[in-house]
Amino acid sequence: MGKFSTYRYLELKDDTSTSHISVRARALKQPRRLKKIFILLLVLALCATYFLGLFAGQTQWFDGLAKSLGYESVYHHAVIIDAGSSGTRVLAYKFRVPFTVFGQTSLDLVDEYFEETKPGLSSYVDDPEKGAETILHLVRRSEERIPIDAKKKRSTPLIVRATAGLRLLPADKADMLIKTVSEAIKQLGYDVGDNSVEIMKGSDEGIFIWYTVNLLHNLMGVETMAALDLGGGSTQITYQLEEEDTKLFPLSDQYIVPAGENITIYTHSYLKLGLLAARYGTFSLEASDNTSSVFKSVCVDPIVQNEKWTYGNKQYVISGAARPDSMKRDAVYARCHELVKRYVQLTLDWEPRTAPRGAVAAMSYFYDVAADAGIIDVMKGGTVSVAQYRASAIKACSASNVDQPWACVDLVYVVTLLQDAYKIRDNERISLFKKVDGHEVSWALGLAYTTVMHRIATAPAA
Repeated sequence: MGKFSTYRYLELKDDTSTSHISVRARALKQPRRLKKIFILLLVLALCATYFLGLFAGQTQWFDGLAKSLGYESVYHHAVIIDAGSSGTRVLAYKFRVPFTVFGQTSLDLVDEYFEETKPGLSSYVDDPEKGAETILHLVRRSEERIPIDAKKKRSTPLIVRATAGLRLLPADKADMLIKTVSEAIKQLGYDVGDNSVEIMKGSDEGIFIWYTVNLLHNLMGVETMAALDLGGGSTQITYQLEEEDTKLFPLSDQYIVPAGENITIYTHSYLKLGLLAARYGTFSLEASDNTSSVFKSVCVDPIVQNEKWTYGNKQYVISGAARPDSMKRDAVYARCHELVKRYVQLTLDWEPRTAPRGAVAAMSYFYDVAADAGIIDVMKGGTVSVAQYRASAIKACSASNVDQPWACVDLVYVVTLLQDAYKIRDNERISLFKKVDGHEVSWALGLAYTTVMHRIATAPAA
């Protein structure tokens, strides 16, 4: 208002020249017009940037809008059998392809079915037909929960991957199990190829669990989480490498994978360092006879006597070694830790010099051991540290708990694996997951996702 009054004052004062007043009027109108045009262009640019961002980001809002306008979703299925050392699981997935314009094709997980049977496939080494039947039963159960019509089923991959349990079997026995299962699942009407039933490489197990963790947390293309998986027979560690870190790791453990863009990850699988394998290995170190099925261990409370335990299709009898009544908690823990650490050092085939970068997620027996010790909520999970595992181990190693006879050795082993093998510091936070948003945290999801994505990518060329 003040600026307008000033110009108005000048016009009234100098009214002897019409041309002078006319020039002032044009000078006033031109900046205002340019300002309006500039603001309009700015608003259009902001709107374009916003909507392009929506397109590229594939927001739920834009995908929902596309559906409301008549977009029909395309669905894909995959059925994965995880034939682990301690049990066999079916994980059946239903994926949806969201609407996309500028961004890359992606998949939304809309449904999942999980079921597990015990013992694991390797337990049927002398009865492969019965082992195959357990898998057929699981697949049929998944069809009841996530129905697939006959036409869709013919293009749905059915993949069976055996893990450390079969890796530890004699080659001829493992091959017979693989062959029997392969022949059995061909009768189910799924897309079953020559490589549908295999013993899984440890590196694949690590890569796919890494995919699963980061897919469920929507971290692909940003700062990803390290994934630590602890099975019965083996353990895997997988995480993203910065370019300057690649020289610190064996080339055989480095893989280039798509994660928004191509990145390099490190993964290593340690056979015989799964929880059950390590428990057996620790007990064996104390035995004078390598063929013995009777063990006496300093990692078991003396109140435990002649406890039966089955591992690798063989039954063992375990008792706690005697200890002085005056032995303090720390001393009880220390002698178990010394034994467990010796087993780990004898078994490690590669030892990294540094801890994983960034956030760390851990699954499987890492979760179960923490839940059994009361460190985390058994249903919700949570975060832990090596220090917390150690505190629980010290307590468990001096507690007369016949209901959890292996609590001491298992907790000590987790501490040893994390601090001595994986170089994780005492107070670094580790996130423990069993489920994320209701979905099982399993390498099976990573395998299913990458398999379906590959099929979508190669379909036009087929």
